[in-house]
Amino acid sequence: METMDGRVAVVTGAASGIGKALAFAFANEGAKVVLADVEAEALESTQLEMQALGTPVLAVPTDVTDANSVEALCEATLEEFGGVNILCNNAGVGGGGLVKNQQLVDWKWVIDVSLWGVIHGLHHFLPHLLEAEESHVMSTASVAGLMAVPGLAPYNAAKFGVVAIMETLHHEMARDGGAKLGVSVLCPGVVRTNIATAQRNRPDHLRRQRGELGSVSAKAPEEARSRNAAIAAALENGMDPEEVASKVVSAMYEEQFWILSHPELLDEVNHRNQQLANLENPTLISSFTD
Repeated sequence: METMDGRVAVVTGAASGIGKALAFAFANEGAKVVLADVEAEALESTQLEMQALGTPVLAVPTDVTDANSVEALCEATLEEFGGVNILCNNAGVGGGGLVKNQQLVDWKWVIDVSLWGVIHGLHHFLPHLLEAEESHVMSTASVAGLMAVPGLAPYNAAKFGVVAIMETLHHEMARDGGAKLGVSVLCPGVVRTNIATAQRNRPDHLRRQRGELGSVSAKAPEEARSRNAAIAAALENGMDPEEVASKVVSAMYEEQFWILSHPELLDEVNHRNQQLANLENPTLISSFTD
């Protein structure tokens, strides 16, 4: 993009973490901002913060797992600002646990938010982005979308899916010489967010059931809680979300597809890819085995 001044930016998961940092980064570039999040109270608070800075802002409570909710977000954006130039499919949730201990609701919750949220965003906003004079779409994946981290199978599956979708879209836009849509995928490492407490937004009908057939549910809570506690401890010392948002803004201006918050993790990614090239069984070279 040449400029964000006066452009319209939509950010999902905008009430906290990377999403909130993205919203303020776009506002600092002069953009009008549409905030979307499932947490109504935090969403309203973020909206008030932006209004105090004089930013044209619209807050729309949104459940990205619901296609109708995302459609309503799109309609509200067009009604308020007349168009859209930037879409950040950023909403996501995380959860730990071994594959053998997962229940179907664990898979569904994480994939519905982190993968279907991206799909819903693209489905409803892409036609309008393509109509804009200048536009860009970014979806938040993870370094876990570039290599499989033990104990995070649903999250890995969702994030690998996000990378695949965005890489496909990038190729399609590159093939269409007339397309003015920039495409990026964000693959953060450890960032100081509250993703470790994402369970607070898990709907009741997707919560774990005791004694579900086909799962070792008795072991899952202790094992998963231990892993999530370790993730939460790491997040406390993670990268500042504002630093990640700055990298995203720069990537949009530079038309850069890959956005990695922690380039040093490429050693692990390259190790995985080299083993694939050699048809070797995969191994890890870092503490992800812990």
